[in-house]
Amino acid sequence: MNPRRSFIRKVVYLVAIAVLLVPLFWLSQPATRDTKEAKGSPGGILAQMRDKYELSQSQLGEIDPASETIKLATLGLRGVAANILWEKANRYKMKKDWTNLSATLQQLAKLQPHFPSVWRFQGWNLSYNVSAEFDDYRERYRWVINGIKFLKRGIEYNAREPVLQWDIGWFSAQKIGRADEHKQFRRMFKQDDDYHGSRPLAERDNWLVGRQWFLETENMVDTKGCSMKGMSPLIFRSDASMCLMNYADALEEDGTYGEVARRAWRNAARAWKEYGSRNIPTSYGVSIRLNEREMRENRAKQLIAKLDELSPGLRDKMLPQRRDSLSDKQREALDTPPIKRTAKQHELVSEANKILEITHEDVAKRVTGAHHQRALKLAKEATETEQTANYIRRYRQIVNFEYWRLRADVEQTNEAVTARKFIYQGEQAFAEADLPTARENFDQGLAAWRKLLDKFPTLIADRTTGEDLMLVIDRYRELLGQLDEKMPKPFILQDIIDLHEQPSR
Repeated sequence: MNPRRSFIRKVVYLVAIAVLLVPLFWLSQPATRDTKEAKGSPGGILAQMRDKYELSQSQLGEIDPASETIKLATLGLRGVAANILWEKANRYKMKKDWTNLSATLQQLAKLQPHFPSVWRFQGWNLSYNVSAEFDDYRERYRWVINGIKFLKRGIEYNAREPVLQWDIGWFSAQKIGRADEHKQFRRMFKQDDDYHGSRPLAERDNWLVGRQWFLETENMVDTKGCSMKGMSPLIFRSDASMCLMNYADALEEDGTYGEVARRAWRNAARAWKEYGSRNIPTSYGVSIRLNEREMRENRAKQLIAKLDELSPGLRDKMLPQRRDSLSDKQREALDTPPIKRTAKQHELVSEANKILEITHEDVAKRVTGAHHQRALKLAKEATETEQTANYIRRYRQIVNFEYWRLRADVEQTNEAVTARKFIYQGEQAFAEADLPTARENFDQGLAAWRKLLDKFPTLIADRTTGEDLMLVIDRYRELLGQLDEKMPKPFILQDIIDLHEQPSR
């Protein structure tokens, strides 16, 4: 090999390395802080970007020296090490080796402290999966709390990830408040001094604690520029208000009535109204307020009336004209009862309905003279207002908005408080085998429900209310059976039975 050529190649390599050091320094120069001797530097492009988008480790959360040491010890094979630990954790869980499972989770958290999914998955694993492996509800509760504490540690390393705060809110509210052992869990949670510390006893209800975490999550999104990824704003914004609904419901389930329960429902109604006043982004590209459906519908009716005033009777004249334009087969399909239509006729009906549909724009285009432009403007506004009202209707259905709004108002009435109080007392007496007292309380409770349904007749057809009342009615049937009595006819809540009783009953 030519020594001269080899020497030249080495020189070229050295020069290339030296040249590449310039952009490398420009890109990756670390930032420095101001000192007494010299002013600090913002660093290279990468350092500035990390600072701008808050991606440095100190901005993501706490820096753990032990965690950094473990990362270095993997020699660039952190992904491989993480996979091995995940497998070990799953294996220990299957073996029900809880001690080694906890140790492995600690190692995994040290290895990937800034990945929220690590904390979320294992927090769920502890609170939901591991806790279910125990027969003693006290042990189950302990593992639920272990999952919550695991998430709390995750927050220390992921200060800008609101999803971890949301998870704690969900675990505190739903896991403790909805589990099969929720009565025991709620009692233990309220008495758990180690978990709550100095939190006042009155604020230790699991629904109230969950609400505080949900509010903290909202605050992070609203004031700290954090992003709540993977969750609909509609659902996300409803969680804190729903906690107050569930809190009021839980009070009555625990036997707390009167002004305490009424105040809880009043607070829930106020929070629900505030939720309905929030701007909620939608998948349709517009923002809505859930409280505005009725207002939008009324506004649309006013706009349509003004449009029709510009050319009275025009809409009625257009419909026969549209029908005349249908083909004979389309008319035949429309006249055929739906149950007797063929597949082809269903297609023809769909085509015919599109032809027969008279939009506000269609009407406006037929308005002539000086009112033409005004008609077009009214038609556009009416169409947009109707669309917005329709979006609100769909989004309301997702969160059962109207039911909870009505429920919070209904539960504040004397009839509701009386009905639930007597039914609760009847259940207690029935459980203690005091059948005469149970019968008396059930009768008074059912009579109060009758008054309540007469006052709010929309509740009769409501599925949730119907299902709840059918449970009460079934309990009453059981009580009468033990008293060797039959259900009275007509029954005081016969309309509920007619609408909501399942055939199997």
